[in-house]
Amino acid sequence: MTNKAILVAVILCVWVRGGWAQDGSAPAVNEVAPSTFTGTADQSSPFTVTFYWENDGAILKRNNKQDRHYTNGNAITFAHQPDWVKDFVDIAPFGETFDRTAAGYILGQLIFTPENTSATRLLGKDRPYAGYLFGGVYVQRANDKTFDHAQLDLGVVGPASQADHFQKDIHDWLDLDDPKGWDNQLSNEVTAQVFLRRKWRVDVEPIEVGDVRLVQQLIPQVELAVGSVYRHVSAGATWRVGHNLPDDFGPGRLGDVSDSTGGPTQGAGGYGFFRVGGRVVQHDLFLEGNSFKDSHGVDAETLVGEIQVGVAGFYHYEGWKYQANYSQTFVSEQFKGQAGTDAFGAAMLSASRGF
Repeated sequence: MTNKAILVAVILCVWVRGGWAQDGSAPAVNEVAPSTFTGTADQSSPFTVTFYWENDGAILKRNNKQDRHYTNGNAITFAHQPDWVKDFVDIAPFGETFDRTAAGYILGQLIFTPENTSATRLLGKDRPYAGYLFGGVYVQRANDKTFDHAQLDLGVVGPASQADHFQKDIHDWLDLDDPKGWDNQLSNEVTAQVFLRRKWRVDVEPIEVGDVRLVQQLIPQVELAVGSVYRHVSAGATWRVGHNLPDDFGPGRLGDVSDSTGGPTQGAGGYGFFRVGGRVVQHDLFLEGNSFKDSHGVDAETLVGEIQVGVAGFYHYEGWKYQANYSQTFVSEQFKGQAGTDAFGAAMLSASRGF
């Protein structure tokens, strides 16, 4: 059995078994009290609308303004806590160990370009132009220490994604150079994609700085992606430290949407976070090209690493919770022959209210 197959088997076992312990909890790592939250959860069933924007250009990534590779991503999600999700979780494996559930819906678009967007010819040694328009549904379940996320996306890659028109219109509006190589983009192709993700939340000893008490948490995670867009396994961990941490499993981003199983934490709070992770890649449509038609593509790197650094803040007022995140993500080389690493900025804005 190959190393990839072993890693896939381990992640599937963790998912089905409900974690390292029968109750779905992780082993203690410097664990303190069951919860270090200083806020109080609102017990009403909330709905949450969230906007995600990721971009490698001048607005979100001031330290490097080059526009290339993963150049833009937008998504909107709507999440709530309907009764049918609770019924679904009850019949799922180890459903009795999870007492919080949510369902969500996502609509998004991703844009990928080669490094040289002024060339009209096909750039054989760089990644292809690709656009991706998708919609999906996801279900989530959680207890105090463990969180599961399962997501199904259906979409289209190619001219039908409207990515070429979107990028050209934005560049015209901002008076930026016009990307000229979209005639070489991937062909239209319908896609289907599944993500399975598990996270654990471990409380760490608070940091006392004079009269200030900062709460710390470590949030390990694993993911399995199977479909016509991505096939990979990944693992990572997020460390966050701040005041009045929210009752969730870490900051959300477009490729890892927020936990919506909990209730709003009262008052205001914020934290800084640092995430490190990596994935073993078997397939990446946006690098390797169309699956069912001849197209340009490049060979994907098998191992890809990421580092994310950011800040998050929230405010709860009269039944509404508002949250904002900002981060920068640094990504290792993703295809054979890539000249240098990549980075992009990300912003998230959400509003939640109880029914």
